[in-house]
Amino acid sequence: MGQDIILKVLNVTKEYKGQTVLNDISLTIHRGEIFGLIGENGAGKTTLMKIIAGSSRPTEGKIAILGENQNTQNSRKEMGVMIEHPACYGDMSAIDNLEIIRLAKKIPDKSLVRETLKIVGLDDVRSKKVNKFSLGMRQRLGLAMALIGSPQFLILDEPINGLDPNGIIDMRNLIKKLNQYRGITFLISSHILTELHLVATRYGILHEGSLIALHSAQEMEHQCRPSIKIKHDENVGDIVSFLRDKGVTQISLEGNDIIIRDTANVPKELLSMLVKTNYRITEYFYQQETLEDYFVRLTRTSLGDQNV
Repeated sequence: MGQDIILKVLNVTKEYKGQTVLNDISLTIHRGEIFGLIGENGAGKTTLMKIIAGSSRPTEGKIAILGENQNTQNSRKEMGVMIEHPACYGDMSAIDNLEIIRLAKKIPDKSLVRETLKIVGLDDVRSKKVNKFSLGMRQRLGLAMALIGSPQFLILDEPINGLDPNGIIDMRNLIKKLNQYRGITFLISSHILTELHLVATRYGILHEGSLIALHSAQEMEHQCRPSIKIKHDENVGDIVSFLRDKGVTQISLEGNDIIIRDTANVPKELLSMLVKTNYRITEYFYQQETLEDYFVRLTRTSLGDQNV
């Protein structure tokens, strides 16, 4: 296995109380990537992250970190984890919380604690009790705890969940800085897809326990293509028939609105012609599909969005 491969997930399945939570998941994360894991609640994101982190066992399949079984001492040393809420001692200071992690990992260098607090911007409040911290500060402390030991690979589950705008910006900048200047590879899950879009270099989309898509950032940009929305006061079938007769193929519905996705094959003259017909078109406009739009389209969870 090449040294550029940080994580390899091979045919991982997880069953729980007779239900398949994860179904034959395989993926590879390379050194330096920020891998964004996307999925609705209950899709299996946290379960997969816990299996990768070693806190849960798969029913079937294998996990390798830097070419080694995830449970070896070397692989654990190279992995930092922040899943769900950081496990901090609220009645202790930030520096004491990190000191506990340092001692547990048997790291002799005491200066690493202060250095890590500086990285996440908490050195000025290192003596403050954690129960006095804001949610954003707690999240940064959780990231600091994951960073103790200088791991090459960080797993962050919903790291911006519940943060205010400033906290989100701080966390985003931290992730970018750690990736760019320290070469840390990330696996990040988030339901705030617009924010994930600003940091991720590659994506995996989980739906009902299955990995249904893998895209680079460039491929995702291509998938999030522009579309045309047509609003009208007419029988939708008549307009769709008109468009199909003119060679338009990729047509779907959002409620009563008509969405045309193959905009490259729709000349403006056709739209002008449509407006001049008796189909009672109220307006049409071009729109850029977002990551959320693509996710909904791919998973087909929007009951009002259907192909016609």
